[in-house]
Amino acid sequence: MNRRNALIAASGGAALLAGGVVAWFVLRTKTETTAAVAALYGQTFDDARGVAQPMDQWRHRWLVVNFWATWCAPCVEEMPGLQRVARDYADRKVAVVGIGIDRADAIRRFQADLKLELPLLVAGATGSDIARTLGNPTGALPYTVLISPTGELVQSHLGLLQPDMLRSWLDARLSH
Repeated sequence: MNRRNALIAASGGAALLAGGVVAWFVLRTKTETTAAVAALYGQTFDDARGVAQPMDQWRHRWLVVNFWATWCAPCVEEMPGLQRVARDYADRKVAVVGIGIDRADAIRRFQADLKLELPLLVAGATGSDIARTLGNPTGALPYTVLISPTGELVQSHLGLLQPDMLRSWLDARLSH
């Protein structure tokens, strides 16, 4: 084999190896995310009134999960927009749920003060751990994910989520 052919063969082998590594990473990440979504659906949290709410009740619909806290300024800012999106998309099999990294009394006051109707659940510090399993390595807030009716995490966003961005996520998927 001459030098040119050896170089081509080595380049091809390197490309094949790189492709295999990328495929392994994507499949591993997808498997981990699928397991994290399944674990989320296995959870039950109290809502702001103290009533147990199983996450499984939102399975088989588009589910927007927002990890937030009352002491997080961007979280507070985005809540009215999340409420509007929840109301506007409710008849299209979309649910918006807030998982609070906070105390029940603070969430209850917050929900009453802002007159929010969307479910606000109390997870405390456990919520940060759940957000990490769903792709938020820092645990920073707010963090929002979109889960498909088949249980696939299809979108995520760290930081303030503008209602128009969330609407674009939903419209792109609901138009099919």
